[in-house]
Parts: sequence; structure tokens; C-alpha cells
Amino acid sequence: MIGARHHTRCSAERCSATITRGWFCKDHWFAIPKSLRDAVLAAFNAATEAHCKAPRDEQEELNRAYGRAFRECQDYLRHAPRTDALAMATIAQEAGAAVTYVDGRRL
Repeated sequence: MIGARHHTRCSAERCSATITRGWFCKDHWFAIPKSLRDAVLAAFNAATEAHCKAPRDEQEELNRAYGRAFRECQDYLRHAPRTDALAMATIAQEAGAAVTYVDGRRL
């Protein structure tokens, strides 16, 4: 996850978790569907890449696209039940899928 460069709070409503990178705490980030996570990362990377390199109109459009993708993630979390990261790792293990994290540690 990319995004915040300093200690800050999770961007999900009513979440007071402190994060050091990204936009959301680990629990909220993995509660967002992968398609939305990929969309916000792609939009952020495109806006960052175009910063000071592309024409101003293109930069503004990429920034708006990033803002829309970010708000879609927030809207999804507003209406979705919360699933903690440990539960997500357990579900992945039971399904036989490749697991990147277990108990908050990278494999």
C-alpha cells in the first residue's frame, strides 16, 4: 500500500487505528474487494507518475480519478461488515489459496 508518508489514522469512518503507510488499517484494507484495491492503487500510481510531467488538464483528470477510486473504497467500507485481517488469513488457508500474511506476519 502506498499513500500516507507519516503516522496518521485509518481513512475508514469511526476507525482510530494508527497507520504508517497506505490509506487504511490492515483490517479495513483487506475488507475492500481486490478490484477496488487495485483500482485505487492504479489511480494513485497514474496520478503520481503524471505529477509535473503531464499537461495540467491531464494531471487534474488523473487526480479526480484517484479521488473517485478512493471514495469508492470508503463508500464500500461504510456499507460492508468489518472483517479483521486474521480472519481473512484463516479463510485463505481454508480455501487452499496462497497466503501472503498469517497472524500479521509476511510469509
